[in-house]
Amino acid sequence: MTLHIPDKTLLEHWLDDAHVEYGLCNQCEGLHIPALQEVEGVVDSRLFVESYGLLLSTELEIRPMALLHVSADLGRLNMDFPTLKIFIDLVDDATPQLVLAGCLPVKEGVSREQFAHFFAVTVEATAQVAAECLHLDYLFAAADSAADRRPPSRSVH
Repeated sequence: MTLHIPDKTLLEHWLDDAHVEYGLCNQCEGLHIPALQEVEGVVDSRLFVESYGLLLSTELEIRPMALLHVSADLGRLNMDFPTLKIFIDLVDDATPQLVLAGCLPVKEGVSREQFAHFFAVTVEATAQVAAECLHLDYLFAAADSAADRRPPSRSVH
C-alpha cells in the first residue's frame, strides 16, 4: 500500500478513478461534490486539501424557526454520527447553516483505499444527517431550499 500526501490534482485523479463527479468554481479551492449537493436541504458540499489533511464539508440551510431545536439537538447528532463534526454557522444576515465536516489527517500520507473509505463513510453519514434533519423539519424543504442560490460549477468531471 503506497501512501501519498494528497494535493488537489491527486484527489481529482482518485475521484475520477472512483467515478465520483466533482465540480470546480472560481470562488474557492474546494472540489464541489454534486452527489451531496443534490441531497435535499444541502446548500453546498466541498472537499478541501488543508494543512492538516482532507476536509469534506457540507452545509445545510436551517429554517430560522428551527434554530433553537437544532441547537438543543447538536450533542445528540454529534454522538450519533461520530465520524462528523456537526456545528451551527451563524453569519450576520445570512440564513443559519448546519455544517457537517469529516476530516482525514494525512500528515504521514494516505492510500487511495483509505481515501475512498473516508469519502464513502463521510458521504453516507452526511446524507443520513440531512435526511434526519429534514424529517425533524429543521431544514427548508425542496420548494423553499437554497438550491437556486447554489454557486454553479464551472466544470464537472
